[in-house]
Amino acid sequence: MKINSGTKISVLIKDNPNTIEAIVSVNPHFSKLRNPLLRGILASRTSIGDAARIGKCDIEVLFKSLTEIGFEIEQDTILKVEKIADSANPEILNAIKLSKVNSLDVRPTLERGGDPFNEIMGELMTLQKGYALEVINTFEPTPLIKIANSRGYASMVETKEDAVYTYFFKVSEAKEEAYSNNMVFKVSVTEHEERRANCKKDIHEIDVRDLEMPLPMVTILKELEELKENGALYVHHKKVPQYLLPELADRNFKTWIAEVDENNVKLLIHK
Repeated sequence: MKINSGTKISVLIKDNPNTIEAIVSVNPHFSKLRNPLLRGILASRTSIGDAARIGKCDIEVLFKSLTEIGFEIEQDTILKVEKIADSANPEILNAIKLSKVNSLDVRPTLERGGDPFNEIMGELMTLQKGYALEVINTFEPTPLIKIANSRGYASMVETKEDAVYTYFFKVSEAKEEAYSNNMVFKVSVTEHEERRANCKKDIHEIDVRDLEMPLPMVTILKELEELKENGALYVHHKKVPQYLLPELADRNFKTWIAEVDENNVKLLIHK
């Protein structure tokens, strides 16, 4: 199998279970991958490049370890690990100075084997203007930082003793990329209903229009996690969920959207 810096760890493990020990041999920090629950949370969102950044190691060392178990490196792969977080963001530093910080410790959630992503995104979506969100973790949440950055949040990471503190501060609007990734499609109401009628999957229907933020996003993601292999989710929403769309694409879900009126949007989601 050919791999590059963007290849997800979950893909590597699926192709070759020896991936776990190959990565752990580079840095003991990655021993979390041995835990099935944590592996399910981390591996699907972490690329080889992310792993190099999280483990503070040379990506070429990771590549070398992976080639020893049979993987082939693409010739044109990018070897430089992208810098995605500001070392000292002025807006975040000012918020900390003024004590305008909401703190969220996700370590207990991880210890229970839970996925704190929805909890963190919910806090970001309800964050007051001028405030920073402090996420306390045991490792640098590189995939989360990328997602937050794409939604207009600046980020800053600090390590204090055995904990990693990641700060987020809203500085701009989300990038306009929802309809350009071949995973999200805006269609007419008629086209949407025809697609639903002709869908050969087992459709599960939910209505999130009366739920308070961030419950619509949390509810949809929870339903998708429990969706059967041949399933599809039909959602009644009151608006286009811009924050949710990139996350659906990251999970390889395709989404068809029809805007019926100002407070009525239909979504059909499936792989």
